Amino acid sequence: MPLRSLFACLLALGLSAQERPLVLKAARLLNVRTGKMEAPGLLWVQSGRIQAGPAPAGAETLDLGDRTLLPGLIDCHTHLLFPAGLGELGYLKRSHGTLVLDGVVNARKVLEAGFTTVRDVGASAGFGDVALRDAIARGDIPGPRMRVAGPALSITGGHGDLNGFPPHVHVEDDHIVDSPDAGRRTVREWQKRGVDLIKLHATGGVLSNHDDPGAPSFSPPEFKAIVEEARRRGLDVCAHAHGDAGILEATLAGVRSIEHGSLLSPATAKEMKARGTFLVPTLYALESILLPGNPYKITEGSLAKARAILPLRKAGFKVALEAGVPIAYGTDIGVFEHGQVAADFRYLVSYGMTPLQAIQSATLTAAELLRLGGEAGSLEPGRWADVIAVDGDPLTDISTLERVRFVMKGGKTVQKQP
Repeated sequence: MPLRSLFACLLALGLSAQERPLVLKAARLLNVRTGKMEAPGLLWVQSGRIQAGPAPAGAETLDLGDRTLLPGLIDCHTHLLFPAGLGELGYLKRSHGTLVLDGVVNARKVLEAGFTTVRDVGASAGFGDVALRDAIARGDIPGPRMRVAGPALSITGGHGDLNGFPPHVHVEDDHIVDSPDAGRRTVREWQKRGVDLIKLHATGGVLSNHDDPGAPSFSPPEFKAIVEEARRRGLDVCAHAHGDAGILEATLAGVRSIEHGSLLSPATAKEMKARGTFLVPTLYALESILLPGNPYKITEGSLAKARAILPLRKAGFKVALEAGVPIAYGTDIGVFEHGQVAADFRYLVSYGMTPLQAIQSATLTAAELLRLGGEAGSLEPGRWADVIAVDGDPLTDISTLERVRFVMKGGKTVQKQP
């Protein structure tokens, strides 16, 4: 049966992976654990999961042709509710409801690009990321599985405090934390609101006013209080951190991952490795800020920060790679367009990873970071039936991951191209 006809038949009958087995066939299948390319690529799914052994007689077969099967991809640093190029003033003019609707559109883009799971690390004060996560989980709207952090915690005057406005302009500030007790209270409040993890800003940032990306923000007692309280509540903590001092303080406090890690030193990388702290490098985001013509309308102050940090970030990434720090894929989409969510693969390879390492960062390592190793990140029996297919061989052309032709999430086809 032709591919198009098979899809039409499945849709017309309303059949799902919960009702009958489906065999996926392609020219190749990449075992992301071993790096071996299996030919032909065959697996079968039922009840939303990959099954072991031979498929039962009578199972439908979906032949994807001269393509490579891989696990659904995972992005560990997204901002689905933030349109690219919005800026602080644009953000303030956007209602919480509008931001959620932005998230609905962006969630579909990310899923259709082959990312079946994401960690969203910083949304609006209305906890729209929680609502978006739950709507996707119910099946009300299409999108990736989400782990969400709510608004990121910051200090007064730090990255995340919209501080470029005069004093009489009031900006929501429940996420501003200036003492250990305030940190504990906020973690408890965020858990009550339904988050899966806590995000904090351990240093200044690039796209923010009047702060230094190299300078730590929270004091050591504040770091400790936030992480300890999160652990008591069963929540991991991820830390935005550019400067080495802030990276080290967050690592010593026990955060699960460092986001960006631009100015990482060998000594701090060694500490991260020893403690099992992950790095989520978000490479293309900084590159996108400096694109010719400034398409995202970045302010001159932020452009100057980006120019200063970019060459140092390349060195910091090399330090992490050489130290053996676990590196999980993350993009910071929302800084740039959500449809470009696979752009970081090219930069991971150009910065020193092998194509297999780059793919593993978005599959095995990302699943481990999100504590989903038994559910996602590989095409092994028992895992979710999250599967993508790309043309050619991504081990020889990593850019093929930017042109995903087929996406399955939980045993249901959500994207296909002839």
